[in-house]
Amino acid sequence: MTSPDQKASEMPIINIRFIKDVVATEEQKAELIQKMTDTFVGVLGDVVRPFTYCIIDEVPIGLWGIGGVPMPDLPYLVGDEFAEVREKSNQTMRDAIEQMAAADAEQNADAGPAEG
Repeated sequence: MTSPDQKASEMPIINIRFIKDVVATEEQKAELIQKMTDTFVGVLGDVVRPFTYCIIDEVPIGLWGIGGVPMPDLPYLVGDEFAEVREKSNQTMRDAIEQMAAADAEQNADAGPAEG
């Protein structure tokens, strides 16, 4: 026999998370719930609609972070300090891509021309 806890865990759940009082208005939240559910049902069929939960979790300002840095407020995200963090990260990624491309080129050169 299936327990109520097991049944609840089998329900489809759409989970949306964002920053409280910053990302969406009450009207937008209602629209998200409706449209996300409609999209889900569009893929899986109307049979899942009555069992589909759409949950919006709002994280209070100050209780989230990016790259190990607690986010005190939204101005930080558009300020110079975070721009420097993003640029350092972007440069690290560019360097890694260049290194991978160089390693691939070296490996292809070592393999010699393809026989055809």
